[in-house]
Amino acid sequence: MKILVTGASGFVGKNLISRLSCKYRLYGFSRKKREGINYFKGDIANIEDLEKAIVNVDTVVHLAGLIRGSKKAFYTTNVLGARNLSILAAKHNIKKIIYVSSLAAKGPLEKNEPVSYYGYTKRLGELELLKNSHRYDLIVLRPPVIYGPNEQEVYKLIKFTKKTGIFFAIDDIRLSFVYVDDLIDAIDIALQHKWDGPKIYTICENTYYDFFEIANIIAYHLGQNIKTVAFPRIILDAVFFGLKESGIFFDKINEIKAHLWVCKSNEFMRDFGFKVNHNLFSGMYKTIRWYRENGWL
Repeated sequence: MKILVTGASGFVGKNLISRLSCKYRLYGFSRKKREGINYFKGDIANIEDLEKAIVNVDTVVHLAGLIRGSKKAFYTTNVLGARNLSILAAKHNIKKIIYVSSLAAKGPLEKNEPVSYYGYTKRLGELELLKNSHRYDLIVLRPPVIYGPNEQEVYKLIKFTKKTGIFFAIDDIRLSFVYVDDLIDAIDIALQHKWDGPKIYTICENTYYDFFEIANIIAYHLGQNIKTVAFPRIILDAVFFGLKESGIFFDKINEIKAHLWVCKSNEFMRDFGFKVNHNLFSGMYKTIRWYRENGWL
């Protein structure tokens, strides 16, 4: 099996290559060079760049995606990139695509639809790949918050908390998480199995946390006292209204305004015998330890 990993230089890509390069023949594709594997430099939105890489493989793990930027940038990377992959996969007889999408493509539990432009473009990317899924096997994985070594968004929260001793909480939001190694385990299992028709699954630890539980876990592993400061919803709504009226494009506002970013992995567990090995406590221990050992904290 020869596997192209798009987004090879990103957070999940780095971890996946570190863990699976000894098991599979991997080829990397990204804008930035990734050492240690066969590598193709290019932009996922440029079909000529992608074709140079895809002719060498029979399987694709599609990780490339944009999590922040303008509406145009979201559409170019998340939608046009998936369209290019779908076209080329059909053209070059790719056998299998595993697309790591996002829970944002499904939306929060109370809405069951995307609420941000990021979420809409991830959903549109799924639809692009579904168009030609009669030509290749397709699994779409929708993780919630992914954390672990090399991750930088949760890291910023941990770094701020360590430096200030303050954790800002939104009191009515619940979040599911997945440790990056568990997500990679799910990808690995999908690489080894066959299935009938396109499949879409959520991948996560089968529980959820409020911000106060998250703060307690981070405080424990940092080994310091933390003051948790709660923001009432009414204050946040006033801030969001002001930002909206000022014309600022802040895509995460609509995600923060939602309450239940929660999911379960029951269907993937049932169909593939998958098991989540990390809860937030054990996964955060490994994550914070890695940050310390690598000089991030």
